[in-house]
Amino acid sequence: MNEAARTPGVLHLRLVDVPEPPAEGADWTHPEAAAPPHGDDYVQGTLAVDFRHEAYDSYFGPQATTTDDLPEARAWADRMIRALLEICAGTRPVDQLSRWLAPEVRDRVARRSTLARRRGHCRSGPPVVRALLTCHPADGVCEVAAVVHLDGRVRALALRMSGVDRRWVITALELG
Repeated sequence: MNEAARTPGVLHLRLVDVPEPPAEGADWTHPEAAAPPHGDDYVQGTLAVDFRHEAYDSYFGPQATTTDDLPEARAWADRMIRALLEICAGTRPVDQLSRWLAPEVRDRVARRSTLARRRGHCRSGPPVVRALLTCHPADGVCEVAAVVHLDGRVRALALRMSGVDRRWVITALELG
């Protein structure tokens, strides 16, 4: 058998026009889709893969939510702060709140929880939220300042909640 017969064929990837018909509305039109397809771009044996659809994430990814479509911010923040303080004290697993924490906040809280479990539980009682203030700087955003009692100490806590997919998500957290 000759060498050319044993060599596998080479796969070529070529960008093709968007196969969907154009939809109505400014949100759906793509500049690439507006041009008519060219007949000479079709080549038999090529793989039709379109890597240009980064716009689909804006339709199917996380969606911003207005304040009116979210739970009442003060009561929700009070419950979440208590749960976060229990995690920081090492008495609650961080996985219980993963849905409501941004990944970077979740990682910071998980590290703090691990350290608290290593040093042992403080027997000063459950965490207490002494004071809570909320502020809405933009639609779908709430900033919270709180005075909390944790591990026998009074501390300041600040967090930012953003409305995502009809729920609050904590996107920033500072515990002094």
